[in-house]
Amino acid sequence: MKYVPDLKTFDVVLIFLYIIWCVGLTIGYKSDYFEFQFIKKAIGLTGFGSALLIYGIYSKKLRNNKIFIVWLVIGLVQFIIYILYSDLPEFSTPKGSVLSPIKGLLIAVVVYRGIRHLYYKIFRRELIITDRGDFVGERSFDEQRTIGKSDFIFSILGGLIIIFATILP
Repeated sequence: MKYVPDLKTFDVVLIFLYIIWCVGLTIGYKSDYFEFQFIKKAIGLTGFGSALLIYGIYSKKLRNNKIFIVWLVIGLVQFIIYILYSDLPEFSTPKGSVLSPIKGLLIAVVVYRGIRHLYYKIFRRELIITDRGDFVGERSFDEQRTIGKSDFIFSILGGLIIIFATILP
């Protein structure tokens, strides 16, 4: 039995708040309302945080195609912003660009969908992204099955892909 969550008010509010936060960062940068150091740190936290939270905590919600498409579009917009502005001198660092983390959301959404598809092709069952509260051999309430070693391995593999793809320039 495949568990696909419905779109709920929480999801709409979360998406709306995330968009407001990103627009607020952009306005804060353009208007010099905040110190540039704050903007740089907020960009990094937003990029890495959104990628890991979407992949780790919010992953079951991404099974809903509406939610997946919304986060995919948001990730594409952020990726376009990265491409357009990462070469600006104020965003350059010796290790690359301050904007590199905003690639993370798109990478997380695409990696999740790819790993989920690959897992289904191999094992003919739905992938359970494990987090710190899940252990191999425990029963998943939503999936009505036991979490296997393969779930754990695929979860870690996806997380590592996201981390390395996000930090590389």
